[in-house]
Amino acid sequence: MSDLPPDLVEDILSRVPATSLKRLRFTCKQWNSLFKNRRFTEKHFCKAPKQSHVLLWKDYTVCPMSINLNFSGSSIEFKSVLSLKDSHYNSEQVYIAKVFHYDGLLLCTTKDHRLLVWNPCLGETRWINFENDYKPYSRFSLGYKNNKSCRSYKILRFWTSYLTPNHIGLRYNIYEFTTDSWRVLIDKVSLNYFLIESENGVSFKGNTYWLALDEETNFLLGFDFTMERFKRLCLPSNKNCDTMVLSVVREEKLSVSHQNFCSSKMDIWMTNRIDSETAMSWKKYFSVEFKILSMCHSLPFCNSFLIDEEKKIVISTVRGNENMVNIIGAYNAYYADVPVESTNWPCSPYFVSYVPSLVQIQQCKSKENNKTSLEM
Repeated sequence: MSDLPPDLVEDILSRVPATSLKRLRFTCKQWNSLFKNRRFTEKHFCKAPKQSHVLLWKDYTVCPMSINLNFSGSSIEFKSVLSLKDSHYNSEQVYIAKVFHYDGLLLCTTKDHRLLVWNPCLGETRWINFENDYKPYSRFSLGYKNNKSCRSYKILRFWTSYLTPNHIGLRYNIYEFTTDSWRVLIDKVSLNYFLIESENGVSFKGNTYWLALDEETNFLLGFDFTMERFKRLCLPSNKNCDTMVLSVVREEKLSVSHQNFCSSKMDIWMTNRIDSETAMSWKKYFSVEFKILSMCHSLPFCNSFLIDEEKKIVISTVRGNENMVNIIGAYNAYYADVPVESTNWPCSPYFVSYVPSLVQIQQCKSKENNKTSLEM
């Protein structure tokens, strides 16, 4: 390829999956320099095929999974836990309490109440400073301000507190990577709704969404990282007696599962756009039916899920008498279930749909760049 024009070489490489490019980083100094160029990483993110990997969080670790789907029998293989070491603490293992994914970056809350941004594909990490202001019930998410030239990533932190004995307030801050500091947005806003406790939230097209409810309905709560404010959007069903879970399909579509508390049937809805400030166009994609193994088993409920669009299959973590990974297809095809051993009761294991990318973690100039090693 040395005889090809540089622009053509760049265009070819921008269409190669991130996991393949990672192996080429140190074969050529010119390519290694190119892969660090922010303009190229933006181009690669837009043009390269999205290769989705399945990660399973359980027992304060993140474990890659291999899932084989076929008519003769589906299988699941749990691979070795991803090793994440902290160079500031004698290279000790980092234990992850929660993990949030977007654009190939993992936003991790650790068991000892620290915050970390991690790109497993590149082996880059950055610890986020709390300035001694950690709140034990804080929620975090990752998104970006959509500039014309590049994506400006930000972290949202928010938590609730009582304004009075009968009124709950919301406080939230934004973390800026360039200044390594938190910026207060609004302090103590009165709430008339609640976020579902088990809901981690998902990011879609730069913004983050959670399931929420008030006294009457379920709804979708979104945070716009460009406007830096919350907004309320509709769901396919708004009944408080139902259970729903959010997921993202290849970072291109937003999906929600819907299951009535009295039924083993689960509907899958999807959308790829937000029509207006408050409206979304949902389309029912297919339905699946959980199997109840015996009368002594409780009705299973989905905790997290991923979708194979082409085969119309749901791979889900399920809460019931025991933690399970279910593979269920439309019309009851491809059914399989695999027990998941977990010692971290009552926190159930859940999936993270991870799409490797060359997105570099923006480092503050005064901070040293930390590295970890990872093989996917």
